[in-house]
Amino acid sequence: MYQTVIAYIKEHNMIKPGGRIVVGVSGGADSMALLHILHRYCREKGGEVIAAHLNHGLRREAIQEEQLVKDTCAAWGIACYTRQVDVAAEAARTQKSTEEAGRDCRYQFFRELAHQVQADHIATAHHQNDQAETVLLHLLRGSGIRGLQGIKPVSGPLIRPFLCVTRQDIEQYVQENQLPFCQDLSNSDPVFTRNRIRLQLIPYLQEAFNPRIVEALNRLAIIAREENAALDEIADRKWPQLARSRQNQLELDAKLLEQEPPALQNRLILRALQEVSGQRDWSYEDLLRVRSLLDKPGSNFILEWGHSVQVGKVYDTLVFAAKLAESPSFCYPVDIPGSVYVKELATTFSFEIVPCRKFQPAPGVLGLDLDCLEQPLCLRSRREGDRLQPRGFKGHKSLKKYLMEQKIPARQRNQIPLLAAGEKIYAVLGFLVTELAAVTDSTARILVIKACPDVKTTEENCCPDHGVGL
Repeated sequence: MYQTVIAYIKEHNMIKPGGRIVVGVSGGADSMALLHILHRYCREKGGEVIAAHLNHGLRREAIQEEQLVKDTCAAWGIACYTRQVDVAAEAARTQKSTEEAGRDCRYQFFRELAHQVQADHIATAHHQNDQAETVLLHLLRGSGIRGLQGIKPVSGPLIRPFLCVTRQDIEQYVQENQLPFCQDLSNSDPVFTRNRIRLQLIPYLQEAFNPRIVEALNRLAIIAREENAALDEIADRKWPQLARSRQNQLELDAKLLEQEPPALQNRLILRALQEVSGQRDWSYEDLLRVRSLLDKPGSNFILEWGHSVQVGKVYDTLVFAAKLAESPSFCYPVDIPGSVYVKELATTFSFEIVPCRKFQPAPGVLGLDLDCLEQPLCLRSRREGDRLQPRGFKGHKSLKKYLMEQKIPARQRNQIPLLAAGEKIYAVLGFLVTELAAVTDSTARILVIKACPDVKTTEENCCPDHGVGL
């Protein structure tokens, strides 16, 4: 199995030479095997693995599982980071299921840790049986080709080296190498849909229809992934011909769109909805509602539904516009050096101190004169009456006027983070450093600010809800 996994890693270019890998480890057989294989691989080829374990606080066995992971990592010489989260409380707060809340907490922990330790990759132990379950789950929900592609081998920093092996392969590897692991009894609870698919549906399909159903469903995922990529490529070529942005809205040429096949129409409409709303979970029924506008006369036909997006047809143009709504305000204290995760923006901001002579300007990086900053500092959204002094500008101007000059739509202005101390604004992140903190010839120390957005994919949302695969 080791050679199979390594060959799969190389086939998909999962790990760069000498890369640092955060491995999600639940303590189950799958994740312990993954940790063992990647640790062995890094010892042979260079690189480093770091274990990440999240205690969900849902089961009495959680303490023992956490201790097993710590003890094993200590014995293998692997750095181990753990975090305890009250997932039940988080589920209640966000009105999500415990499974969904737990998954969100895990990935947030993995991303934050990867940023903290400057890891190149985040590895989870999803395997072919997980893939088969995911494809069936999406099939039962009526998903399109995007859903049928299941879990991707590589998605940004996320890698899944075990998608080339089955649960049986992993169990055999664990036995042969005498690896310690814990058994999560919640994986046998039939109250969860995924568990019923694993324990009831797949065994029935194997017995009654196809004993190699897991292999067949994994093949379907590969085919769907290839065809989805082809559709995306075509849509990317068509998009500049059909789409244009105008301030608060996005427009599609209805005549040109109507000439395309239905599958491509759906793909282009979905992209428009996603760009305007920032949300990915649009249903097939949503797409059909938009497509129904194509054969209607222009003017005043408006669709509006749960995501607060308005869609209408004006003459020969489909118009997509988000309803204006203020984003939630935020304010986070800043420690220097350190990092701040702004959940409202799904972004981690890092703050580092470098000597002036070592500072290298780069896109997306802000440099401020550290010794000009008052304490305490905070990272916050705008407030009524905010004013700033752009560099080289003699007087002050309102932040509102500045953002209007930058053509930032009103609905997006609360999403612009400010580095401030009281009423003093030192930086509008993503735009400028004010005169108060501008780097000059006399600057000795520079505060470097970098942003690291979350890598959110649809595929994250189709990962197994149970903990063993992590």
